[in-house]
Amino acid sequence: MDKDYIIRLIRTFNPQWEAKKIDVPEFKREIYADIKKYMGKKQIIALTGLRRIGKTTLMKQLITELPARSCMYFSFDEKDLQKKDVLNFVINYFLNNFNGKYMFLDEIHYIDDWQGVLKRYYDTTGLKFIISGSASLQIRKGRESLAGRIIALKLSPLTFGEFLALSGEKVVLKKNLKKTYECLLPKKEFFESMFNEYIYKGGFPEIVKETDEEFIRSYIKEMIIRKIIFEDIPEIFDIKRKDVLYDMFKFACKESSNLFEIKNLSSMTKLNVETISNYLLYLRLSFLIKISETYSKSMATRIRKNKKIYVSHPSIAFAVLNYPKNILGVEKLMGQYVETLFAEKFFWRSKEKHEVDAVAEIKDKPVPIEIKYRDQIMRKDLKGVLKFCDKFGCEKGIIITKDMFKEETIDNKKIQFIPAWLFSLWANAFSLD
Repeated sequence: MDKDYIIRLIRTFNPQWEAKKIDVPEFKREIYADIKKYMGKKQIIALTGLRRIGKTTLMKQLITELPARSCMYFSFDEKDLQKKDVLNFVINYFLNNFNGKYMFLDEIHYIDDWQGVLKRYYDTTGLKFIISGSASLQIRKGRESLAGRIIALKLSPLTFGEFLALSGEKVVLKKNLKKTYECLLPKKEFFESMFNEYIYKGGFPEIVKETDEEFIRSYIKEMIIRKIIFEDIPEIFDIKRKDVLYDMFKFACKESSNLFEIKNLSSMTKLNVETISNYLLYLRLSFLIKISETYSKSMATRIRKNKKIYVSHPSIAFAVLNYPKNILGVEKLMGQYVETLFAEKFFWRSKEKHEVDAVAEIKDKPVPIEIKYRDQIMRKDLKGVLKFCDKFGCEKGIIITKDMFKEETIDNKKIQFIPAWLFSLWANAFSLD
């Protein structure tokens, strides 16, 4: 361990000690307020999420609001620093030279037994740790050994509201959905256009204002996806076939919002079912994909039935599949990726093949959500939602549309038709009830 090199890094990472300004954007993620609520608590705050999603920026924004010499930032992104003795040295340097309180440790998941190290300092000092990691499993393991000492918060890709804010558009929402729609109606075409922009590139803060399509695709593929699949995941898990892992992710991008079977993936890749299951788990724990189960009160049914696979954000799929921006004009494809945005833990499919794209659970009650992102919606398109309501005793259902806004009572059920851009804004801010 080169102590001089590490000290130089520590000093470089912390310009606030020399009364120098830390350059951070004014824009703050919606989760920022939630994190600040826990800053006064003793528990460790663990931030997880995709690469380039804003974890480091968020940490530095927190630092700017603290007394300069009370806090320290250090990143373990560099391979030579990913050692237990480096972590111990960094913590002791801060304690011995500053006797500060707040330690911000970025990408800590690369270090073996980081949780054991933090547990010792947590129990014996007054240090407050704010840590980040791009691998959910490592943070989860830490939570197990740090039970009662850690709070984990996930940073997701940008919401549509955050995308608009970063683009310079401040949107004021009202709790009443109809009033919100009426207030935003004069700029309806603007919001529809921006929603397309959001789908194509909107998950990542650094490219919100980027217009070069090739750069957008390259940024997502090279700076995020390839680094996660070819560097981050193999660093933590025993991956023998990185090429197969990447192919499986491409499959998830292409088939996002569709049903899949592990056995079919096994046949396609020539790998056994256990390996495929593990690879899917790694992709989930790295926040690249989501898996949705069929809605049922029976856990056995949920496990047995086919599942749906989703890429974590449509912009990732468009980049990996090299889709040009004009693909947004293909209605069928757009429906598939709009559904990706609104994926929930559950979907529903009956024996008669009636379907509901997503099932949200609000106050322990299911709410069926169907995505019909097209110009015309027929009565037959509502059959799945109505059947679900009958089966599970629901009083309402939601149809996410391209541009239709209205509410109808059909078969004694309240059915809300809500444009995707509006639902994306409003449902993120308020409860669906």
